[in-house]
Amino acid sequence: MAYWLILDENVEHEVYHRLENYGHDVEHVDLVSELGKGTDDYPIAQYSRDTDRVIVTYDDDFVLEVDESDYCAVLYIHDAELSVRDVADIVHAVSQHYPQDEIQGLEYIGQEWL
Repeated sequence: MAYWLILDENVEHEVYHRLENYGHDVEHVDLVSELGKGTDDYPIAQYSRDTDRVIVTYDDDFVLEVDESDYCAVLYIHDAELSVRDVADIVHAVSQHYPQDEIQGLEYIGQEWL
């Protein structure tokens, strides 16, 4: 199942390309004209909600500061040491088990999906 994703600025562009190759509809904060590098978390959350895109991030601000009602959903990768290949594989693995409409709020994802 393909997801509609928005990758936070801290997620490597190679993850973007790998997820695209898996068939996901992917945008990166850096490449969205109304967002861009350095955008605060709240406009990203709003964009996620408005476009029905799941945010992929290493940023714990989405855990600590942004309310779950402000975004569509967040896949939070708590291990920033994972390779870009692992990050893409993890997100794709989640998509193979759960349709996007079943992903709600904040979901912690990590190596357990490999």
